[in-house]
Amino acid sequence: MYIGTSGYYFSDWIGTVYPETLSKTQLLKYYASVWKFNAVELNFTYYKIPNYKTIVTMLRKTPQMFVFSVKMPRSVTHEGWKTLTVAQDDIKKTLTALEPMISEGRLKILLAQFPYSFQFSKENLQYIQRLKNHITQPLAIEFRHRSWDKEQVYDFLRSCGLTTVIVDEPQIKDLFPYKPVRTSQISYFRFHGKNDKWFTSAAERYNYDYSEEELKNLSQDIIKMAKESEDSFVFFNNCYRGKALQNALTLRSILQSFNLGS
Repeated sequence: MYIGTSGYYFSDWIGTVYPETLSKTQLLKYYASVWKFNAVELNFTYYKIPNYKTIVTMLRKTPQMFVFSVKMPRSVTHEGWKTLTVAQDDIKKTLTALEPMISEGRLKILLAQFPYSFQFSKENLQYIQRLKNHITQPLAIEFRHRSWDKEQVYDFLRSCGLTTVIVDEPQIKDLFPYKPVRTSQISYFRFHGKNDKWFTSAAERYNYDYSEEELKNLSQDIIKMAKESEDSFVFFNNCYRGKALQNALTLRSILQSFNLGS
């Protein structure tokens, strides 16, 4: 069971959940050693392909048992599908930079989060298949549009050995629903919050604080899925002012009462 947050550095976490005196270079070490999380989802890789040195530094700042999920670059998930052209070079560059993580067995899974505009179609299914053909590491697929909520899609993901991301987000317009479905030996939860101002701004989108009751209810699905999975990941993406971190700590405490959690 791996529990953590979607990213570990945000400016509004300084002085909110991180000590105000902590330098940027100390944040990951603090995240792993003080809060004792055993995983983090790296999202900066969506905006910028990491370099080898950055990855090695991250590995040295965290314990050997600490693992990573890494988000694929935007050229792969937000641009390539429009022309059905997989960004092979960016995939190769990303995986080359991640090689130290791969060789140490600490890159557990890659995340391909597709946008709301990426809707179900035969062509887009083919794009996911092409993407899979270029990646040998475990790969999780996150949909944002409700049109992907089909048994046909889940069967397709199973046939490709792909993990479906179980998302919790507001049920407005045609956002993908919360649906605990497993399509591989990995279960992967991403909690975005339920702020109905989702389409207003990024800051508002992730400004949500899960109540303990909500987390207890969600924990039941996490426990059920964990019993059926080899690895289970739970990442909080409601990162506004450290709410993701606080919710992750609470959920971990709940799961530990069932002998689960990091």
